[in-house]
Amino acid sequence: MSEYNNEKYPIGSLKPKAETGVLSFLAKFPNFDGDDVTIAILDSGVDPNASGLTFLPNGTRKVIERFDCSGCGDVNMATVVQSTSETIVGLSGRSLKLSNFMLKNNPTGEYRLGLKDLMGLYPSRLRDKILADTKLKTFDEHNKKCLAEVARDITEFEKKNPSLNNLCLKDKLVKENYDALTEFLNNCDKKFADMKTTFDCVLFKSKDGSWICIIDTTEEGNLAAAVMIREYSTTYDMAKIDDYLTVSMNVHDEGKTLEIVGMCTSHGTHVASIASGYDSQNEELNGVAPGAKIVSLTVGDGRLGSMETGTSLIRAIIKVMELCDAGTKIDVINMSYGEHACWSNSGRIGDLMAELVNRYGVVWVASAGNHGPALSTIGTPPDISTDSCVGVGAYVSPEMMEAEYALRQKLPANVYTWTSRDPCIDGGSGVTICSPGAAIASVPEYTHSKAQLMNGTSMSAPHVAGAISLLISGLKQLHITYTPFSIKRAIWNTATHLSYVDQFAQGNGLLNVERCFEYLKTYQNEMENQMRFAINVGNGAKGIHMRNGQLNKAEEFNVSVEPLMFNEKYAKSSDKINFNLRLALVPSHPWIEVGKFFDLCYSSRSFIVKVDPTNLQPGVYRGRVRAFDTAIGIEKGSIFEVPITVVQPHVILNPRYEFQPEPSTIFCKPNTIIREFIVVPSNATFGVLEMVSADTKDKIGGKFLVHTMQIIDQRYCKFMETAKVLPVTSESPTFHPFKCVGDSIVEICIAKYWSNFGEVQLQFKVKFHGFKSNNAHVMHAANGIHRIDVTSLLAEECQPSISLKHSVVVLKPVESKISALTKRDVIPNQRQIFQNVLTYNLHLTKGQELSLHAPLFSSILYESEFESQFWMIFDSNKMLMQSGDAYSSSCFFKLDKGDYVVKLQVRHEKKDLLEKVNEAVMLASFKLSTSLSLDVYKSFNNAIVANNKKITSLSMTGATTKAIYIAPLSSEKLTKNIVPQSSWFDGQITFAKDELGKKVDTHSFQYIVVEGPAVKKPSNGSPPKEIKPKMEEYKEGIRDLQVQTIAKLDAEEGDNLYKEVLLANPGFCGAHLAMVQNIETLMGAAELKNQLPFTFVKQIKDVDVDDMKMKLEKIVSLATLVIDGISQESLLAYYGMKSDVRPDSAKIKQQMDKQKQQILEAFVKKATAMGKLLAIQNVKNISAEQPTSDDLDNLLIEMGKFIDFNDIKYLMLPIWHSFTRNHHGRLIKYLQKLYEDKLQREYLEEMIAVVEENKWDHIRILLKRLVVTANPQSYRVF
Repeated sequence: MSEYNNEKYPIGSLKPKAETGVLSFLAKFPNFDGDDVTIAILDSGVDPNASGLTFLPNGTRKVIERFDCSGCGDVNMATVVQSTSETIVGLSGRSLKLSNFMLKNNPTGEYRLGLKDLMGLYPSRLRDKILADTKLKTFDEHNKKCLAEVARDITEFEKKNPSLNNLCLKDKLVKENYDALTEFLNNCDKKFADMKTTFDCVLFKSKDGSWICIIDTTEEGNLAAAVMIREYSTTYDMAKIDDYLTVSMNVHDEGKTLEIVGMCTSHGTHVASIASGYDSQNEELNGVAPGAKIVSLTVGDGRLGSMETGTSLIRAIIKVMELCDAGTKIDVINMSYGEHACWSNSGRIGDLMAELVNRYGVVWVASAGNHGPALSTIGTPPDISTDSCVGVGAYVSPEMMEAEYALRQKLPANVYTWTSRDPCIDGGSGVTICSPGAAIASVPEYTHSKAQLMNGTSMSAPHVAGAISLLISGLKQLHITYTPFSIKRAIWNTATHLSYVDQFAQGNGLLNVERCFEYLKTYQNEMENQMRFAINVGNGAKGIHMRNGQLNKAEEFNVSVEPLMFNEKYAKSSDKINFNLRLALVPSHPWIEVGKFFDLCYSSRSFIVKVDPTNLQPGVYRGRVRAFDTAIGIEKGSIFEVPITVVQPHVILNPRYEFQPEPSTIFCKPNTIIREFIVVPSNATFGVLEMVSADTKDKIGGKFLVHTMQIIDQRYCKFMETAKVLPVTSESPTFHPFKCVGDSIVEICIAKYWSNFGEVQLQFKVKFHGFKSNNAHVMHAANGIHRIDVTSLLAEECQPSISLKHSVVVLKPVESKISALTKRDVIPNQRQIFQNVLTYNLHLTKGQELSLHAPLFSSILYESEFESQFWMIFDSNKMLMQSGDAYSSSCFFKLDKGDYVVKLQVRHEKKDLLEKVNEAVMLASFKLSTSLSLDVYKSFNNAIVANNKKITSLSMTGATTKAIYIAPLSSEKLTKNIVPQSSWFDGQITFAKDELGKKVDTHSFQYIVVEGPAVKKPSNGSPPKEIKPKMEEYKEGIRDLQVQTIAKLDAEEGDNLYKEVLLANPGFCGAHLAMVQNIETLMGAAELKNQLPFTFVKQIKDVDVDDMKMKLEKIVSLATLVIDGISQESLLAYYGMKSDVRPDSAKIKQQMDKQKQQILEAFVKKATAMGKLLAIQNVKNISAEQPTSDDLDNLLIEMGKFIDFNDIKYLMLPIWHSFTRNHHGRLIKYLQKLYEDKLQREYLEEMIAVVEENKWDHIRILLKRLVVTANPQSYRVF
């Protein structure tokens, strides 16, 4: 056992700063600590109460602004009420008691009202923990107690009734009641996590003109005990909602929008701590620029987990512009967020990012991404249409390994294995520099932790943002002018190049703060400091990238260079005229040729670069053309550079299509990276990488990150890739299959993980396989048999298999509305952004799991011509069910049966572009309960007759083509599985029999269904039209019209017409039921709330019920007339028949169905009226012989002869029966069925009354929350 020698903990390496010269810079210039610099953190939100983020060294606030740009925290406060007393009614329906503070500080008495579900502001991971804690503290004990009581009742019941199979109806219903109670309590336990808490929000202007928000967290209307918050911008006010969530607030649109600001993850706080944290107790725990202020701009949308949206990014850009215009200069932006774009030479968001940098002088720092080690994996940003951003890769030092990772030994400094690599797909440089990519830094209070370890380029970017803040702080204090362009150029030219580190990961090297500051001082007056040089190598490409097969000839590229002055539109003409640089063009390698000199004035010029790769061995080569100022020389560094990447691939010529490197054994230390570029054979569709340790004594082996990738035109880098961490030992080979496309270069990247100790003698080989198919991906059912031609690469077994997993419904917009957005969405100067909101309807006949997306906008964000696309789906009560954005096509969620409304918002500055998407469709993709298989045959004829000669396996010889035939789905399969109005089935097709190949060599398959003409039903299936005398038809028509009119008249007129109908049609049941409807309408009984037992009882407590009692008795007598007037024996005998062969059977069936409907309606009307009469007797203590509970029993028995008690149309009878028998479990079960069928608030309120009767307060609280949440007064704002 080794001894501890009292070594001090290397605290400084928890937030590393020495590696980039930050510590030595601050030692020389302690006042240049970020003072007078503001960093905008575009992230998931910053917690001002987190350690080190509360105050600056001078004691003032560090986080000076907090905004949620996503819209997740927005509350619609359009409802205005005027207080005339000490209470107002909130949108929840609760009575809100105004506090003395509110009464004193609101002289106008005007209040704005809103509702907010704050669960959406919690980070998704934290949400589950909070719900679990809340359930444990407030629910579990009470619910278990209730379950135990019911269990004891069941035990007593079973003791009295040992033979449960021979129970009478009364006892059966008692048993059913106990079972329903148990089921309800268990369901409440299971669905606790689904319950949302919605709070009333009240907003008003105080006497001093500032806004004050009250959030009723008491849920009881006690606003004196509620949470009160003032605007953060003026007061730095924060409020704790509970032990976890701390929020601030802002107000927009003159009070119409309340913005509650939370945090969707801890990421943003960690990032801010690295950039600018200040620890007054220990300066070693400071961030890079402890004197810099922070502006928190949340771009992660809590409705999407933490995904950024176009809306949030554009609003963040607008807010930075507004703050700069208002005098709060934003000097640096840190954005440790991003995606991967399909192309980078255009895109609305990228254009606005570049505009912000070029017009307002903000230095935009972006993480390069964590998607290495394969090449061309740079994220967006920094990979946008211009090179405006400072892209940062992730570096790890030995000191970080020791202090942060607890590694047992230090390894040499390096970049992280996973840091994204250059070049950008268009050849540009995405990584400017690298810096420390990990820290143990502050996290929000809601984590109940002071700090956490996080790593990634998300951590290296704020290090650079902080370092740039130091530079700007010094430049400001020395009165040296700068631009984002001069800062980026200085960082590039002064970086410490790391010769032992992957050249594609480090940019121009490791950040060197001291050298950069000296550079900025030395060359402060150079004319290029005001310039950005736009490089264009055709079609907007920012560099030269040769990755298009075997390179066997030289190529020439026309490189355009355009100098663009900072804030170009407002720059002085004299500065443009006087601009002139005489440059020397210097290629980095002999295989690059270019002219020697280049004279550049303020206009675009071009020169030719010749790249000759013919003598390059297979591999990847990185070069550049550097432009030096001849007036000063090479010591100033390059003015601009043209990056060049050349990939010379291996071409496999052997017939086995197998590649093995030379030498065959490679010695791999930590972070050793092997890259092999291979032209994939024409018919190959997948490959298999086989790896093994050549050292037979090596029993431990190593951990390798294997990354395979192909760059496909107009696709993002993830489109054709695999990435996996795999163990490699000597005991058995490790296999890694990967998908590929023929005639394109695949990169096989094998990297020993950076922290994996030891050396492995790696041997590997790659073998290609595959079946190239023609006409394989879309089958139209109307075409019948579908033919696919399959060509094999090698002699191997083909086993075609088609599996359909989703049914797709096309949703067409029912409405499209273009409107101007609010002031929050106006780009300075006065450039209004508009929205097009498209509305779609969706009906589900049963519960389904589905995904939604708009294909016109799907899978593109930064590169989209539209700045945002966001959808929300609501139920029939306008409750938000789910949200989605550009990447929602694979995000499935569950919905119950019912009607839904989808709203899709598309935003842009130009209305004419929005008009072009008025008819954009959405796709609803439904998961099939079981996947469907299509049958595959060897011949067309076999497919037609659908015999048993299906293909199980097909022997293929190398480079041969065979046809296979797909038979369409049978009508039975379609009818059973298809979602109504579906357009096609989605699934996949595979050809490989090999198990490794099956895993990766999959292709999308669509089966398009066609709805044929309506099938004509045979004439004998419907009753023939009866020919009646015209006068008889006339009399029946008059009678039916009179019956319909009875319900619409007042009491006297209705009664007269009723008698008139009966006089002409004695015993006509329709007249009795119409009169019942007339009475119910006049007494308000037709309203749903008056049909439900507990709600009815509440209304009669303080009412004179004599008149009501008389009318109810009248309903009972009328319903009895109907019941007595229909022969139940005849009905039961008819429905007991197995078949009816009489010639007029269809006519008889029609008559019997009508009588059945009438008698069932009469049962329900009579039972409801009798139940109400019994309730009146109980409430008013009236003794009466009729009705009795036994009468309701008899009615239930009679109804049960015709239908099941659970029939949704007639549930009012069992509801009143269970009420009169105090069967509250049955009552709740029936109410739940009604609510599931139709989402009406009244059913929930009746369930609350049942729960209150049983004194189940823990469930009452949940249901009351559900009433508020499930019944918003308007759709959620975008």
